[in-house]
Amino acid sequence: MRRLTEETVLAVGRLTLAATELEYLLAGIGAGKADGGDLATIFTGPGEPVQVARRAAHLAPPAHRAEFVGLVEAAATYLVQSRTAVRALWLDGGRVDAATFDEIAGLILRCRDRLQALHDDLEHPASALSRSR
Repeated sequence: MRRLTEETVLAVGRLTLAATELEYLLAGIGAGKADGGDLATIFTGPGEPVQVARRAAHLAPPAHRAEFVGLVEAAATYLVQSRTAVRALWLDGGRVDAATFDEIAGLILRCRDRLQALHDDLEHPASALSRSR
């Protein structure tokens, strides 16, 4: 691994926190719907947050199912991108800089926000109506 600038280390930290927050949301979505399982167990199981969120997305009402499935799949893609970017630091010639980490973190956070809003709207439809007025 090459020596990292402070800027890159901070960007990796931001990315790591964003990815972990997204995984926590995915675990919560899955624990609430698909499995009824323990949030902590799902959250700490390798790959489990994505798997249970995928199952939950397929249980969404038909009018929202495609959007929910698409957001969960986007989340899964962004999580893979985040791991790939961090691991690239250890590869010879890995060309990853702070801007790359921040770009992926931004994608993750936007996906998290959209997924959280959709999940909230589906869980509490009355609040969604009051927000749309």
